[in-house]
Amino acid sequence: MIAIDTDVPAIHHVFHNDPRYEATEKFLSNIRGTTKGITIFNLLELCGIISTARQCEESARIFEQYLRSHNVTNLFPVSSSENKQAFWSDLTTECLARIHRGMRLGDAVILWTLESVRIETFVTWNLHHFRGKTDLSIINPSDFMP
Repeated sequence: MIAIDTDVPAIHHVFHNDPRYEATEKFLSNIRGTTKGITIFNLLELCGIISTARQCEESARIFEQYLRSHNVTNLFPVSSSENKQAFWSDLTTECLARIHRGMRLGDAVILWTLESVRIETFVTWNLHHFRGKTDLSIINPSDFMP
């Protein structure tokens, strides 16, 4: 399964004047009907962008749309712990391990989730945020070949 970074749906939903808009739409058209993943952190980040750029109602609508979509798998990090305190310990440990690879917190929790659910390919316009920091295949939407 492939997973998509926040920038892909953000360009699709909000930034129609972005120079990457056409390539983003072509990519989304190419994967229409196939199951793709988005981490809960990407989805929350997208809702923040939409709330800032538009309004909260639109953000809530899109959040529900992604949660209910049959073609989108919402990805949550896999923790070895079942209790809350141990989960937060795992989150802190796993995020710090990725932060020490030269990542910011947002990208670290996204990468932790992707690695813990064993996603094979991550599609992002922000290649430099992830390349060299993971064994996952990191590609941009223009380079994706279904």
